[in-house]
Amino acid sequence: MTDTSLASPSPDTWELSRRAEAWAGEIRVNLILIAAIVLFYGRHLIELMLSPKDSPVRGEFHLRVTAVVLVWAALACVLHIVLTRRRYPDELKYVASLIDVMMITTLCAIAGDPRSPLVLLYFAVIAAAPLRLSLRLIYVTTGAAILGYLFLLGYYAWYLIGFDKYYSTPDLRIPRSTEAITVLAMLTTGVFAGQVVRQARRMVERYPVSPITSPGTPGEG
Repeated sequence: MTDTSLASPSPDTWELSRRAEAWAGEIRVNLILIAAIVLFYGRHLIELMLSPKDSPVRGEFHLRVTAVVLVWAALACVLHIVLTRRRYPDELKYVASLIDVMMITTLCAIAGDPRSPLVLLYFAVIAAAPLRLSLRLIYVTTGAAILGYLFLLGYYAWYLIGFDKYYSTPDLRIPRSTEAITVLAMLTTGVFAGQVVRQARRMVERYPVSPITSPGTPGEG
């Protein structure tokens, strides 16, 4: 007698489940992003109000941060409108993730130092990638985050400080060990994120859901 519980699933089992859950995951990521933007900018405003008049967080720094936050929030709102209309083309997840990496890189560049705690936001973007249930997206996001961090290192050392001054002034230099550990930590986070998607796929393929009872998938537009 054949054990039907272990029968090979349909080739479409994973794709049917993935598309619906990837769309739902994108909505969750975007809503969390909007909430995070509000919280982080609120923290910035509190720091601004409590800081002295000659504080570096005032003036041009505040204007630049505000401009980036407004653009980022506007893009997130546009994405939310698109998603609520159940339009989710395959390229959208890459665009959304790369925009997040670009905005984080811009904020870190405004801060002017790769040692800024804002660099930790790269890990949040990598950690959010598995909710879209795409291994390729995780690879792209992890690679983009690493490239963003490397760009910040070059921007700080060769542009803000200057090549000669940076390498001749030990107090200004960022230790190679710090740079290497940060990159390796991003890679490790990406590996863990990939395993989440792999495990989700194994679970779906081992316990397939009938297409008749599976949730509806959003239109691709």
